[in-house]
Amino acid sequence: MLTANLIKQFASLKQKKYRLEYSQFLIEGFHLVEECLNSDYELEYIILRSDINLQGHTGILEKIAKNKTIVEPLPEKQFNKLTDTESSQGIVGIVKRNFENTPPQDTGLIIALDRISDPGNLGTIIRTAYWFGVNTIMLSRDCADPYNPKVIRSTQGGIFHTDIVEDADLLTELKRLEATGYEACLFTLDAERYLAELRKDNAVLNSSKSILVFGNESHGISQEIIDAGFRKVKIRGYSQSESLNAAISCAIALYEFTR
Repeated sequence: MLTANLIKQFASLKQKKYRLEYSQFLIEGFHLVEECLNSDYELEYIILRSDINLQGHTGILEKIAKNKTIVEPLPEKQFNKLTDTESSQGIVGIVKRNFENTPPQDTGLIIALDRISDPGNLGTIIRTAYWFGVNTIMLSRDCADPYNPKVIRSTQGGIFHTDIVEDADLLTELKRLEATGYEACLFTLDAERYLAELRKDNAVLNSSKSILVFGNESHGISQEIIDAGFRKVKIRGYSQSESLNAAISCAIALYEFTR
């Protein structure tokens, strides 16, 4: 049975400082719970609203029997303290944070995000990266927290299958990876070459040795990275629109680099 103090602790995980303090984060919904159980993350608790059960969810039932995940029911009033959505499915998971924050080595195509601040954008990028088989995403120190509830919902489970390197010094990491044979491609509006033009040079579109770099929604990639001499590229537009959403840009780039 969950104590009042434990419920209070779990509810506090909506805030980043407590996610760090307790090394845990919250997930909501049957899909995310099942995705977590099918990953290397440790699902410590499944908490069910008192009117919900796991009957019919055989995938979840089989996994929790193997993983020894604790399953606890809660009355609706207490359960609602843990939720972050308006129409909850009545299931919440408490997941142990993964702190294996080692710099990427030779892991194939890599995404680097510089100060992406919108949780929805970050979550969509992680989800898109998982779709295209990208194993590693580097986040600069000022990116949104990948374990923010909105980010996690937006990933649709992708966060459990992608290595997230947090608080990276992007300039240092880009230079280090470049020395191992990687090539960084900075997506920036002041680039002279279009993404589609790079297909003429197959060496550039090397999905196993490229780092795709995307910047802040308002300010783009930081000037110190822009000035470091990496290749710059942009996506061709067909209107007077000033810019393209960061997550959409990432999806277009991944399509080009993986097809």
